[in-house]
Amino acid sequence: MNLEETYYFTQIGVGIAVIVSIIFVGLELRQNSFLMRKSMGDTRKERVNWLFEQLTIDEEFRVFFQRITTDYKNFTDDEKFRATCLGARSLRGMLDELVDYFEGRITKEEWIALEWELTHIAKRPNTEPAYQQFLKHNYPENVQQYWESLSKI
Repeated sequence: MNLEETYYFTQIGVGIAVIVSIIFVGLELRQNSFLMRKSMGDTRKERVNWLFEQLTIDEEFRVFFQRITTDYKNFTDDEKFRATCLGARSLRGMLDELVDYFEGRITKEEWIALEWELTHIAKRPNTEPAYQQFLKHNYPENVQQYWESLSKI
């Protein structure tokens, strides 16, 4: 085998190696996307589990949480601030997921769950003040427009 034939075989080998590398990178990206979506789903579950755990084990929190929807207009300034902070904690994760939705990083099934959560949390009297005071300017315009289009009643 002369030097020219060796050169051509080497070029074929390099071409095959490049193709294998591209396939490998594609598989890694796919796996990374799956893990990222799983992580977002796990974060959502943790957020919901935290809330239900607090409602289950902390009577004072449970009473306060129920009063948010039944007696918010009679809250003291301190209680309203506490409720607003709770609203910010609840809403921030959902708005983060909304960013991911607009950037195409969540599945249709995840969107269904998120849309339901957003629709319901928008009706809580403590979330709009949380959005206006703490969260609004941390999110892109499309997220702000979506949140502001939700019915607050």
